[in-house]
Amino acid sequence: MRAALAGHRIRTLYQPVVRLRDRCPVGIEVLARLAGPDETLVGPDAFVPGMEAGGLGRALFEAVIGSAFDDWQSAGLGDLGVTLAVNLPLDVLIEPAARAWLEATRLRHRIAAESITLELTESQPLLGIPELAAAAAELRGHGYGLAIDDVGPDIRDHTPLLDLPFTILKLDRGVVQAATEPDAAAFIRGAIAEARLAGLTVVAEGVEDEATWQAMVAHGVDHVQGFLVSRPLTAAAMVAWHRERCDGQV
Repeated sequence: MRAALAGHRIRTLYQPVVRLRDRCPVGIEVLARLAGPDETLVGPDAFVPGMEAGGLGRALFEAVIGSAFDDWQSAGLGDLGVTLAVNLPLDVLIEPAARAWLEATRLRHRIAAESITLELTESQPLLGIPELAAAAAELRGHGYGLAIDDVGPDIRDHTPLLDLPFTILKLDRGVVQAATEPDAAAFIRGAIAEARLAGLTVVAEGVEDEATWQAMVAHGVDHVQGFLVSRPLTAAAMVAWHRERCDGQV
C-alpha cells in the first residue's frame, strides 16, 4: 500500500450527482481507484480498508485530493458549476494537521471552499464526538459542505451527527436499492424526516434503474447518483458528459 502511494498509483474517477426534479447536474463525487502495473483499475473495497487499517488514511486522502484538485483546474471540472465531493474517514477529519493541509492545498489551487463537500464515511465508529463537532464547525466556517455518508439501517447510528453542522445526508445504496421493501421504505422515510428537521439536503446513492428512481421521487429525496445517471468517468469524460447533458452550457 505504501508503494502504491509512493508510486502515484492512485487514480480518480468521477460520478455525477443530479437534482431529482430536473436531472440537472449539481455535483460530482470523487472515486478512488488503484492502478495495477498494467493500469487495470481496482475498486476501493480492495485497498481502502487496508490503507485505513495501516494508518494510511490521511496519505490516501491527500493523494485523492491532489489528483482531484489538479483535474478541477487542468481538466475543466471547475468550469462545470458543480460541487466536488471527497470521502474521508473520521480519524482524518478530526486531525487538525489534515484540515490545515486541506485548507492550504485548496487555497493554493484557488478553489472556493463552497465548491467542496467532505463526506464522512462509515468505516470507523463514532468516537470523539467533541473533536468531530469542533472539526465540523471549523470546516463549515471556511465554507466547506459536510455530508453524512452511507446512511442505512445496517450501518452505524447516524443520529448523533444530526446535531452537528452537516449539510447533506446520503442514503446508502443498499437501503436505496431495497426501497420498495417495507422495512427499507420505513427507514428512508424516517431518515428523510430527520434530515428535513436538521435542514439537510438528502442524496440517494446507487440509483441504477427507473423503478428505484421513481421510488426516490415518491420519497422526496433531493439529489441522486448511480449507474442510471452515469457510471464513473474520467475527468475528461466527465466534462464531455456534462457538456452533452447541459447542451454545452457550463
